[in-house]
Amino acid sequence: MRSLLLAALLLPAARETVIHVSPSGDDTGDGSAGRPFATLARARDAARTAARPVTVRLRGGVHPLKETLVLGPADSDATWAAAPGESPVVSGGRMLSGWKQAGELWTLDLPEVKAGRWTFRQLFVDGWRRPRARTPDEGYFRIVKAGPDDRTSFSFKPGDLKAWSRLSDVEIVFLHDWSISRVAVGAVDEAAGVVSLKDPIGSSAKHYSISNFEKQPRYFAENALELLDRPGEWYLDRAEGRLHYKPLPGEEPGKVEAVAAVLERLVEVKGEPGKPVRGVAFSGIAFRHSEWPLPPLGYAEGQASQYDVRAGGVKVQGRVPVPPALRLEYAVDCRFERCRFGQFGGSGLWLARGCHRNRVTGCEFVDVAANGVMVGEGRADPDLVPQGNEITNSLIRGCGAVFHGAVGIWGGITDGLVVSRNEICELPYTGVSLGWVWNPTPGPCRNNRVEGNHIHHVMQILSDGGGIYTLGRQPGTTLRGNLIHDVPLNAGRAESNGIFMDEGTTDLVVEGNVIHSVAKAPIRFHKAGRNELRRNTLVTPAGKDPFVFNACKREAMVFEENQAPDPSSWKALSPKDLPAGRQE
Repeated sequence: MRSLLLAALLLPAARETVIHVSPSGDDTGDGSAGRPFATLARARDAARTAARPVTVRLRGGVHPLKETLVLGPADSDATWAAAPGESPVVSGGRMLSGWKQAGELWTLDLPEVKAGRWTFRQLFVDGWRRPRARTPDEGYFRIVKAGPDDRTSFSFKPGDLKAWSRLSDVEIVFLHDWSISRVAVGAVDEAAGVVSLKDPIGSSAKHYSISNFEKQPRYFAENALELLDRPGEWYLDRAEGRLHYKPLPGEEPGKVEAVAAVLERLVEVKGEPGKPVRGVAFSGIAFRHSEWPLPPLGYAEGQASQYDVRAGGVKVQGRVPVPPALRLEYAVDCRFERCRFGQFGGSGLWLARGCHRNRVTGCEFVDVAANGVMVGEGRADPDLVPQGNEITNSLIRGCGAVFHGAVGIWGGITDGLVVSRNEICELPYTGVSLGWVWNPTPGPCRNNRVEGNHIHHVMQILSDGGGIYTLGRQPGTTLRGNLIHDVPLNAGRAESNGIFMDEGTTDLVVEGNVIHSVAKAPIRFHKAGRNELRRNTLVTPAGKDPFVFNACKREAMVFEENQAPDPSSWKALSPKDLPAGRQE
């Protein structure tokens, strides 16, 4: 045995195969440093037959994708990494140039749009998402009264809506308590003050009707040329094939970098049952610019960017998540390290069915239209449940930019998910959502840990969520050592909280968390079962209970050594005070 070990130590280390790819390369090259490939697809094909270990090294600059980069089992054990000292960007967008000045606006003719071969909903200028033209520019209108069916029409205040010239392009964005709807306008009767919608507002359940939560709920209108009145807004006239943009002060037509999104999916890592993709790593790469077209019959969200799939006659076919720019399925021991994700028209990254022991660490998810990171699915099939995945030491900020019911990190039915040492902030709805069953029925969701995270400035638009939101029975699951603060007063009917343990939440341990600057109760329970809460510091206005119980009893819980200090005498903690916070 000793001789075998000595022989192994004396063997030369396996030589790494390096394949180079550069925006200025050529796919007829050989992938060497001197003759790099031009496209990621060509580099992938070369890597498939290369000796392991293999690294695909991306030079700096923009690497445009004409189609999704698909990696399968044959692409296992490969690393995709930035070249040392360089910052590559993998883009699913198209650079726009040739602007013309038209008074206060810029215009750009796009023949593919006029021909019906291309349309887009996402525009980025100099690295920033630009909003489509809307009214009001800030805040929201209030519905005066819902129409007869409480779904497809409502009355509005004089002047709020008008019969604009391209009315079929206009969308109504309606805010429910914890979700939104986006539906097309059918007709506007200005004299009567009534708007009719092409498709119903709200998901299929009765409580998503227009007037269920509030009698005069919030909404705004988007996407008409007449609304293009604020610098930074834009409108795409699909009939004319013309893009209109109102520039910000100081912007010049030939000097801005404008990108319109094209691809829906940038990267697909897809294995099979019994034949997963193994050991693929991405390091130091920025993933940018994805598109997601609104469903033909409108967007009716249930929760956390899960929306109804409607067919003819608005018959619901099921509920699915807004798709991500990057998706993994049956992937094992894959990694994303120091990558940046953003400027997406859908969700960010999804570790879906059959994903085990994958790690996301030191990454940034900034400016994502829907959910930032998703792990698991909504089905409790044990064969599909992801296990042992980790999201650590990352920044999740500004998600839900278009679909405001989105969350920073969504964990559905998942086993052993670790969400640790992340900063999660500036979100319209919940920070971390964990679980996807609305009752305490035993299932495969278990052993998850949310710990040492700094969660703040969440629930900025919607209501009835929190810094952390949980559902269902999750034995072995802990929420530990998180710092949660700046959760404002709910705009809708239901309150928002630091931690909201919703329907069926059972068998969780909640300990050592610090929650402050929350307008309502730091922790709320709704139809929850037995959970243990220990040594939490819950800063609450004097005389207020730090816990609220809806349709469940205090006696069902276990409380040990929780503190509720008076905010006037309490010194707020910083992330550095956490036992294990995100490292810069």
